[in-house]
Formats: sequence, structure tokens, C-alpha cells
Amino acid sequence: MLNIDLLPQPLRSDEKGQKRCCLLQQTTANGQMTEKALWFVYPANLPMPEDDDCDAYLLATLLPAMQMRAAIHVHGSVSHELLANLTELQYVWNKWLPDRYFLIDIQVDRMREQDWHVGGAIAAFSGGVDAQFTAYRHATGRAGYATRNIKAGVFVHGFDIPLEDTKGFASAAKIAAKVLADINIDLVIVKTNIRTLWSINWEDYHAAAIASVLCGLKRYAGIGLIGSGDSYDVLISPWGSHPITDPLLSSGDFRLIHDGAGFSRSEKLQALAEWPLGIENLRVCWVGDKHDSNCGRCEKCVRTRLNFLVAGIDNPQCFSEPMDSSLFKSMALKGRAVSIDWKLIRHEMIKTGRGLEWLPYIEKALKRKPPPNLNRLFPVGSRRRMWVKKLLMRNG
Repeated sequence: MLNIDLLPQPLRSDEKGQKRCCLLQQTTANGQMTEKALWFVYPANLPMPEDDDCDAYLLATLLPAMQMRAAIHVHGSVSHELLANLTELQYVWNKWLPDRYFLIDIQVDRMREQDWHVGGAIAAFSGGVDAQFTAYRHATGRAGYATRNIKAGVFVHGFDIPLEDTKGFASAAKIAAKVLADINIDLVIVKTNIRTLWSINWEDYHAAAIASVLCGLKRYAGIGLIGSGDSYDVLISPWGSHPITDPLLSSGDFRLIHDGAGFSRSEKLQALAEWPLGIENLRVCWVGDKHDSNCGRCEKCVRTRLNFLVAGIDNPQCFSEPMDSSLFKSMALKGRAVSIDWKLIRHEMIKTGRGLEWLPYIEKALKRKPPPNLNRLFPVGSRRRMWVKKLLMRNG
């Protein structure tokens, strides 16, 4: 049986910021141990949790541990509320994907019963449609009684922009800061190595990763917002960020809210049309060479451009060139979630009468057989994958 010990380390502060770190010791049944460090770097001027507060570390470790069938021992404190929520979260993932995620045991040295909330909220902010919509609707009071006072948008270096791309991230962060400043919201930059630690499906894991980052800011704001991906009428399960699971990432002193699921992406863009600076600086692409702009040609970019058409917005400035039929020539829709999004766009076009000239191209993309899922054919860590890798290296 595999065991993972979480050992929180003292906070380190320097001119680069405040580094919260936890050592992860993995021990196998025969006593072999490996150790790696999970870390987050926050701005220097923000209040941090106690050194032994392990809520963020446990959030980051749970799903990978469930995948490895590894028991967790936390050598620090964890919120009782978080432990209760993660108990339920385990049941959700085990029911959704019983062959991938297994129920595990969690032990903690100290359980915190009395937690307190500070005021205000923070929102995960990448510059994409969902993040921009959440920031804009709350900053302008368009969320009605649900409106939260968002103190900052949190932009993470190490998620869709890898840590080694410092230039691309700096440029993207500069744009994000300008956009948020326009609606009187600050930008907080956090760096983390969380995505490099485990081989786990990011579609499953991303909300837990976001929650672990936001949770580290619990002394700055007591509520965290994650912009929804799908609307309530087309919810996809299993999926990492979901109205069922996101609230279960909350602790006694930090509440996580799944925000905006009452709107489709096209409806979100229609609302954002009233915010020209936001539309101009929208960043949805993660496959292009430049991490601070949109390539305009990948599946995510083309899908967003179709959403724009449904919203009644032609040739938005966040894309450098107008729509062209060549974009659909070899468009492959990978995965059920992407196909559902394209089918929703087709439905919205027929309903609104906007963008109808693109329907034949959408139909062809939906009928085109997607390429094989290489991760299924060659799972990470498998002998088959290692053999193919060696073969490619030898021939290269």
C-alpha cells in the first residue's frame, strides 16, 4: 500500500514573494520512499495562513492520491469542514470514475474546529471567457443578490502557461492587470509547481488545483469564485469544475463558489460585448506558440469565434484575422465535452438565426472521426509508452 505524508514547511519570504511549501513523502509497502516538494509563491504584501495550515496542500494532493490508492497523513492542521467536504468529494469521483479514483483514508495531526472568514472575494482569472464574465458581472453588480465584492483576480503561472515561459506569462499578466484595472479589480499573481508533480488528467484535476491556490489567500479574502464552463442545461459529468464538486472544495474559513452556470458561453460573450476592453484582450488559446495571445486557428479559438457569431459579434479584436472556411478543413473534435460544446453552438445558431452560413462546416467537424487518444493507447508510465518513446528517440 502506498502512503503519502504531507509535511508543511516554514514560510519563506524574500524580494520574489512568500513561498508556502509542503514536502510530499511517498512510501511504498516495502518501505521505499520518494520525496518531492509542492510549492506556491504569493505576493509579498498579502497575509498568509499559519505554517501548519495544510488545507491547500490536501486539496492539491487528494485526487492524485485517490488515483494511486494512497492513504494520506497530514502532519499539520486541516479544517474539519474541509475534511467533511473531501469525504463527500471522494464519493463523487469514485461514482463518476470507479476505475480511476478509489476511496482512500486521510489522517490529520490536528483538526481545526473553529474557523473564521475574512470579508471579500477573489476570483480565478486567466483572461478567458468564463473568468472575464465572472469578474465583469460581479464588478458591475450584474449578479444581483449574488454579487460579491471581488478584491482581486488571481492569475496562476504554472497552469496553462508553463513556469519556464516567463516572457509569455509576463506579457499575459500585464494584459490581465490592465483589463481588471478597468473594472477596479486588482491582479494577484501566484506561481506554483502543482501541475508538474503528478500524471493526472487536467480535465479532472483543474478545479482542485485552482482551489488549492485560492485557499492560500484565505486571510486576504474568505470567498473564491471559479467561473463555470458549462451551463446548467448541458452539464458534463465527470468534469473537474462542476456545480456539484466545486463547493466541496470549501473549508471552514474559505468558501468556494461555482459561478455563472446560468449562462452559456455565447450568452456570456453577449454580456461582455458591453465591455470593449475585455473583448479586445480576451485570451482563450493554450496551444499557440504565444501564450499572451490567441492563435485563432486551434479548436478552442475557432469554437470561441463561433460563440462570438452567436452572440452577434463579428470579427472581435482578440483575433487578428477574420473567420475563414480553411479553419474547418481538418478540424478534429477531441472528446465528448468538446463535441457537446459544438452541438450547443449549432443549436444556438439555429435558434438565433446568427452564423447560419457556418452550419455546414460545423456539421462536417461533428461527423469527422477524431484522432486516437494516445494517452489511452500509451498510458503515462506504461511499458508500451516507454518503448514507443525509445523507438522515436532512436529514429529521431
